[in-house]
Amino acid sequence: MTFPGAWGDPDDEDRLPTQAELDAEDLAELERTSRDADLTARYPRRPVDPGPPPAALTRDAVYAWYLSAAATLVCIVYGFATLGASIDRLADRLEPQMAEVQSIDATASASSMASFWPPTLLVGWLIAMAITYPLLVSIARHHSRNLRSIFAAVSVLIVLFVPLVSDLLFDYPEVPSAFRVLAWVAVGALVLSVVMTFRGAVGRWLPSSTRIRPSRVWRES
Repeated sequence: MTFPGAWGDPDDEDRLPTQAELDAEDLAELERTSRDADLTARYPRRPVDPGPPPAALTRDAVYAWYLSAAATLVCIVYGFATLGASIDRLADRLEPQMAEVQSIDATASASSMASFWPPTLLVGWLIAMAITYPLLVSIARHHSRNLRSIFAAVSVLIVLFVPLVSDLLFDYPEVPSAFRVLAWVAVGALVLSVVMTFRGAVGRWLPSSTRIRPSRVWRES
């Protein structure tokens, strides 16, 4: 243990540090290295060359998306080609339900809703599918796990959305059942595309996930 005295002058470069000063320096170094380790664990550096992306990402997932897009395009083209008939069918379907509400004009309300929903659903389906393709190809191009998560999230929304489109626009006796089948093919192929992006080879190729530790967040808050 050192004692202040002849070496106690802080301006003396040759003085021996006290034990308290040494302990303070050790604690500061431990805190710095711990903080650096935490940052490295949360935000690991990406490898300089991750290697070529797996075929499941660049081939299988893309081909499945192409199948989904083709089925979607056929349904959307048919939907717009028969838009007037779809509006009339939907209005006839909604009018009995609107008639149960005494305070509104059932015919006008059903006609208004039927005029709005078919084109909105078709345009929304088209836009959503158009968004998923650049997200899919960007996963491999940018080596991004986050883009894969966004692609999966948008695809899940489409999967939940398409059955509504199929029910409101294609679920009628006068509409060929092939279009309902194609709508489900579009859903199944898109799900397959998402599954391909989550295969083990893709997960190993993508950078490590940056998981947040709840206990550490609690301590830092």
